[in-house]
Amino acid sequence: MRESVMLREIARRVDWVLVGGRWTRFSVMGTDLSPRVLEIDNKGEDDDRIIILMIPGNPGNEGFYADFGKQVLRNLLEREERIGDKKFNYLFYTVSHLNHVPMPNEVRTSGTHKHHDRFLLDEQVQHKLDFIREYLPKGQRVYIFGHSIGSYMMLRVLPYIKDDYNIRKVVGLFPTVERMAISDNGRRLGRLLLTLNENDWLAKAITFWIDHLPFPVKRWLVGFNLGKENVPIDVTKSATELLHMNVFRNIVHMSADELIKVADLDMTLLAHKDMTHMYYGTCDGWVPNTYGEAMKQLLPNGHVQFDDENCEHAFVVRDGHIVAKKVVHYIS
Repeated sequence: MRESVMLREIARRVDWVLVGGRWTRFSVMGTDLSPRVLEIDNKGEDDDRIIILMIPGNPGNEGFYADFGKQVLRNLLEREERIGDKKFNYLFYTVSHLNHVPMPNEVRTSGTHKHHDRFLLDEQVQHKLDFIREYLPKGQRVYIFGHSIGSYMMLRVLPYIKDDYNIRKVVGLFPTVERMAISDNGRRLGRLLLTLNENDWLAKAITFWIDHLPFPVKRWLVGFNLGKENVPIDVTKSATELLHMNVFRNIVHMSADELIKVADLDMTLLAHKDMTHMYYGTCDGWVPNTYGEAMKQLLPNGHVQFDDENCEHAFVVRDGHIVAKKVVHYIS
């Protein structure tokens, strides 16, 4: 008798690990997180693991994707039960960007970077490649999702891992892979981000005081701004972690670099069109609809889709359950 999906609880494990010698927070979710299931090596014909890697946008806190990941896994398990499919071990991995979450005091004295270091886009890309090589299991099938600038990172690392992993699809969700500076949000925020980045002392002066606020006060400020309706608790908690001087400095540093680096579309990003898919929003301040329409001409038929529910660019805040249903069809 098959075990009902209602009885298969989804667990989440969060760890700090050294990635390329740098302390990094990541999470993994699934119905079985035993050491055997989390082994990196492929188990051959007996390997029943479907690996899903989520590369965050900016801010790059893996906690933002906790509720979304659970929704994706729940939808996959329900589909399995509905159609009587073989029972797989689905694992949903998410990795934070370097210094986009506050580093715990107990690890600050080890590792090769400091809690106050700032990292550019290329360094964050290399970090994702290191994480994949050091921690991502080589399961039966691997799917990579990138959100916003995570889509750019996803496409950058793909050529270096495609021969070592059985990657079926890489999917950009609300992808910022080109011309960020001339998007509506790029024009609106660009000068401010560049000014704060070029004058790091100013970014410190504006934000140093928030480090001294008690966590409950930070959480109240975040809740007041986000509102409580339809906002997952993990999103509120992760947004509270952004209220930290060094996290803010890294968000600004990376954002300013994105506006410069992510300019005209780099065609080498589309070197593996057969496995590349894009999911665009229709009211996205970072990605005008014209970008998605143009991408239709560059990728195979059906590889570019548009959201039809007016989900926000930061979909994990209120629309994670909607996007989770949409993306399940990419995982076969």
